[in-house]
Formats: sequence, C-alpha cells, structure tokens
Amino acid sequence: MANRTTDNDNYDAATAPQAFKGSIYPEMISFFNALDEVFFTVDMVDMRVMQISNACEKLFGYKQADFLADPLFWFGLVHPDDRHIIDSEDPILRRGEKVSNEYRIIRKDKSICWVENKVVPMLDDTGRLIRIDGVTRDITPRRDAEEKHRQSESRYRQIVETAQEGIWTIDENERTNFVNKKMADILGYQPEEMMGKGLYDFMDDEGREYAIACMERRRKGSKENLDVRYQTKDGRDVWANISANPIFDENGKYKGALAMVTDITQRKADEQALKKSEANLRTIFDNTDTAYVLFNTDLVIMSFNALAQKYSTAQNRKPLVINESVKAYFSDDRWPFISEILERVSRGETANYELNYTREGGSVQWNDVRWLNVKDEYGKNWGFILANKDITEAKQATLERERITADLIQHNKDLEQFTYIISHNLRAPVANIIALADMLKENEQDAAARKEVVDKVSHAIKNMDTVIKDLNQVLQARELVNEKKEVICFRELMDTIRTSIYNVIVNEHVQFRCLFDEAESIFSIRRYLYSIFYNLASNSIKYHKPGIAPIITVKSHRLKNKIELRFKDNGKGIDLEKYGLQLFGLYKRFDNTVEGKGMGLFMVKTQVEALGGTIRVKSKPGEGCEFIIQLPA
Repeated sequence: MANRTTDNDNYDAATAPQAFKGSIYPEMISFFNALDEVFFTVDMVDMRVMQISNACEKLFGYKQADFLADPLFWFGLVHPDDRHIIDSEDPILRRGEKVSNEYRIIRKDKSICWVENKVVPMLDDTGRLIRIDGVTRDITPRRDAEEKHRQSESRYRQIVETAQEGIWTIDENERTNFVNKKMADILGYQPEEMMGKGLYDFMDDEGREYAIACMERRRKGSKENLDVRYQTKDGRDVWANISANPIFDENGKYKGALAMVTDITQRKADEQALKKSEANLRTIFDNTDTAYVLFNTDLVIMSFNALAQKYSTAQNRKPLVINESVKAYFSDDRWPFISEILERVSRGETANYELNYTREGGSVQWNDVRWLNVKDEYGKNWGFILANKDITEAKQATLERERITADLIQHNKDLEQFTYIISHNLRAPVANIIALADMLKENEQDAAARKEVVDKVSHAIKNMDTVIKDLNQVLQARELVNEKKEVICFRELMDTIRTSIYNVIVNEHVQFRCLFDEAESIFSIRRYLYSIFYNLASNSIKYHKPGIAPIITVKSHRLKNKIELRFKDNGKGIDLEKYGLQLFGLYKRFDNTVEGKGMGLFMVKTQVEALGGTIRVKSKPGEGCEFIIQLPA
C-alpha cells in the first residue's frame, strides 16, 4: 500500500473517482477474490482503504476487516528494516509515477515473507494524488530460490578463487572468457589481462602446434589429461598438467572448453633431474665389478645390470628377463637352500658365502655372493638384492697363501716326523748294521757264525729300506698338493673304490650306504681324495667286528664355506681316552689282531690337511668309528 501522508484541505468529494461502481463491480470483486494476489484501493484524500481482496488473509494472516478498520494497519506489518522503502514511495506517487518494490512483511504468525508491491497512482486535474490502486503478491519462493542461488554462486566463486588449480574456460573461437586468480598467477598475469586473449597467445610455436592438434580432438568431444608448456608474461617456460573437457550446448554444438590446470614446472624439473640421476646410476650400475639382480617380495625380477646378465648366461645358460621369477634360475635341489637364505634375510640377517664353477676353458671362477634386504621408508620389506662379485684373483691369492702356510706347517710336522723316524726307526737298523759289521771284522768266526751275521745285516737293511720307502711316500704326499684341481663327484669316486676292493667286499659282505644329495661334488685333487676315501674304507673293513658284516655310511653336508664328509662304520671302535692323542701318528697301531704298519690314518690326516681341511673322530670301544672331515668348498 501507499504512504501515510494526508492532504484533506482541498479535497472535493464530488470530483472523487467512482471506483467499482456500475454493473461490472460484483464480477470484478469476485475475480479479484479468486486470485492469490492481494488487490487493494486506497482513498488518499480521506486516507481510508476502500477495497482489499480476500487474499489478504492468506498472505498476511489478517482479515479484510483489519485493513478496512485501520488505514495504517498495513504499515505496521512491514519489516522494520524495510520501512524506508515504503517511505520512499510517497514522493514518487505524488508525481504520478508508478512504483514497484520488494520488501519483507511480518505475518500474523510472526513468520516473515517477501512481497512484491506494485502501485498505480491517480491524480485529479490539478495534479493532486487522490487514489492509489495496487496489487501485492507473495514472492518468498522466488526470493528463497534467488538467495540459494546467490549463496551457491558465492560458494562456487569462493571455491573457484581459492582453488589450488587454475581454472580456464575458452569459447568456441579459443578466446579466454574466464580464468581464476590461480590460473592468472601461473602465467604471471592479472585475470583481466587474460580475458579475450586467444589460447595460443600463451604458447611458443612448438606448443601452439601441439595445442592446435589437441583442440581439434576437443571439438570432437575428446576429454584429455595432458602436459602442456606455456610461456609466462615475462617469457619464462612453465609446464602445466591440464584436465580438459569440451563444452556443448543443448543442441550438441561446441561452445568452448573448460580446463583444470596444475603447475607442474617443479615436477618436470624434478623428473629431468631424476632421469639424469637414473642415467648416472645406471652407468655406475652397469660398470661396477659386481653383478646385481633386484627382485620384489613375490620373487619377480625387477632389474639387473649388464654383468649379472653376463654371469647368468655363462653359469645358467639362460639370460635374465624382467618380470620373470628368480626361482627359474635355480635348480630344484638348490632352491630349498636359496629359500632358507631369503627367509633369513627377510628377518634382517645377513647372508654371504662363496661359490665356484668351472668355466668353459676348464679354469675355475670364484664368486662372493651376498643377499641383501631392501626396505621402504616405513621399514617394510620391499624386495631383495642378489650381489655376485668375481673374486677369482683374490681367492687364488688367498688359496696360494693358505697353501704356502699349510706347506710350512706341514713341513714342520714332517720334520718332526722325520726326526722321530730317523731317531727311532732308522737308528735301530743302522746301529744293528754297524754292530754286525764290526762282528764281520773278527776273523775268529766260523762260516756258520759269519752266515748268521750276514743274514742279520740283510734283515736290518730291509727294515731300513722299508722305513726309507715310507719316508718317500710321505714326501710324495706333499708333492701332490700342486696337482691340478678338478670337480670330483663323490658317488663316482666311491664306485671306483668299490670296484678296486670288490673281492674284499664280497668276501666280508660289506655294505656301503652313500648319501650325497646335499653336496654331490667338490673341487679338489682327485688322487688325494681317492687316497682318503680308500684308506678310511679299508680301515673300516679291516677293523670290523668278527662275525658281523661291515656297514659303512658315507654322507656329505654343505656348510657355509665348506663341505663336510662323514665316514661311519659299525666296527670295533677305538678307545679315544687311551689312544686319542696318538690316533693319527706315524706307525701307531692299537689293534694287533690284524696286520698293518700304522700308516693309513697318518696318511689320511696328512692329505686332508694338505687340502686345507680338518679331520676329527668320534668313537667308543665296540660302537664303531665316525670320521668327520671338513674341506674347503
């Protein structure tokens, strides 16, 4: 409704309009009352509400009578914050101009709603405002929708302007029609500087050619994620990752494109640095003197260097292949050992050992093998590294040093033995010969006496010859250590020995049990190993229990850097408490029921030690013997 100002001084009732009179009046009233809008007429001379439609009760919550009884009632419903709007209408209406305003009212139930109020003034001939006609309608749903839209738009604007990604839209002509501040910052512009500029204005010739090809795909509906190089306002190159989507209207016509843009300049620089670093590492990786194979926890090969490929081709006759299981490069017999190694390494233990194999030319290559565990930044097991280094030269030098050291030690022992033999075994025959020679000088002896002396001289000489032969055998044992080494199969060696003593095996019903699954062979001197096996087997048969068939068990075990051989029999056994310190001595015998010189075990120990090994024995009288030999692998 209109302003509350009154002006009754010059009002002439005779000239007042006769609204709603005549035959059309009832029909009009019925029509207005049927509508949701509130229609009203106010006499501005008498300041009274002449008519208001029934919709007032629905809109305001008050009846017609409330408005007809008090011309100021309307103004009391206007929200206090919006009354200035009503106050501003009066001068406009008095000029004869229409007014249309939106403001809030407080309904009877205290709820607030928005209304649109349109008022038409009527002036008399003198230009005086005498009446107003108006309509008021509820626009609360529209205003609520507008407020929601405004809030949504505000939130959208806030999101767009605070996004960490640049947002860039172009029209169908590749002209910029929107960028957020982040996008402008990426290229070093203000947002308004970019508006209207072409997409290609921010690229060099190479980038422009690439972008044109992309835009052709975009026009066909392609959605893409790609890396693009732009140029900033000051001429710097900047790399960006863009997620681009085409925009089409409701008719499917191309209208432009939207892109989410992320500055990846630093990432690109890091990638380039990483590539250079990887290239440098790969150069080092491929030129190191150690072969490396990297594989994950699923045992799938992830990487290897050139030397590892060379070793695999030479040793396994099989090239390494990415994504193939590392298990394919080990035999079924070897894999349990490797699997146990991997379990230990996974628990944080270290695994290191030496291996050797015979090259095509017959030479031996030694390798130092290490297994390493790879963990991520959280300490979780990521995979494994197999490191394999050729140590042949160093190993040969070490073996040579060990051989020289062993020779010196053995020479000292031999000197002790020679001293013993000379002082005991040679001294007696020589003394006899001297004494007998003196007797031969006596002329008084008859022929029979002289013959007896000569016979004794002959016997003494034979004894001395035997001792000398034994010494020669010991010396020959020391010379054999320089013989060429070769791969010796334990099972074949035992078959050769069984063939050589076949008659004894048959006569004594000897049983051999050979278990060489864990270590089938060794790289050593065949004549030494044959002598060791032969002497131990012969001793087991020679000193078996009467009436009981000899059973000889020979086993091999693979230790860290050694191979262990165990010879066990069911023979008479040895009293180690009584004879243990003399067991391997020259000419030491502990059972005189069978023939022997006491050379066998002495030679076994000498040859084992000449090979760089050790020997010990377990035995009790009546429970057999077990000789335990450990030799370098």
